[in-house]
Amino acid sequence: MLITTSRFRFLSKHFKYCINQKKCKSTVFSGIQPTGVPHLGNYFGAIKKWSSLQNEGKNCVFSVVDLHSITLPQNPKILSHNIHLVAACLLASGIDPNLSVFFLQSQVPQHTELAWILGCLTTMARLTHLPQYKEKSGSTENIPLGLYIYPILQSADILMYKASEVPVGEDQLQHIQLSQHLAKLFNNRYGKTFPIPQPLVGNLICHS
Repeated sequence: MLITTSRFRFLSKHFKYCINQKKCKSTVFSGIQPTGVPHLGNYFGAIKKWSSLQNEGKNCVFSVVDLHSITLPQNPKILSHNIHLVAACLLASGIDPNLSVFFLQSQVPQHTELAWILGCLTTMARLTHLPQYKEKSGSTENIPLGLYIYPILQSADILMYKASEVPVGEDQLQHIQLSQHLAKLFNNRYGKTFPIPQPLVGNLICHS
């Protein structure tokens, strides 16, 4: 039986938001796109680490990031099926909704709201130089806007939960640097709001 969306925990009701960061455990955020059954690279590169962080008692927030997946054309029925499929695989791999917050990105509209605000703080030049855009745009004739602004939504995902640690591969380090840049820019302009997220590569936190 496929998992229904009610299996996802809603942030507005279940997320233990920490107002006082000094008294709060460090928060970990990470997400996975619903591209179907995760392969071994997904498991050893991300999911196994998520489970370990969760079991260490970290304040973990994990998401199926379906909004990211629509930066390129998708069949709605296949996408819906893949959302349920990847959620089932994560639960089967040890992600426990009783220990972590686990949710579907599109069910939390504040992700796109914050992405708009952050988008107004960045420049086209900064986005154009990010590696994932250069890689994917080279094989696409008509480049969707979503592909261009994808890293801004990624930054919103991270900053919205005031994440201090973000498990990533080395290919995503420049995107985390964008999140750091936007957090600093927002804090300087509007007052200290976001911690500066640090990439967690393997077992090491890479401080900027």
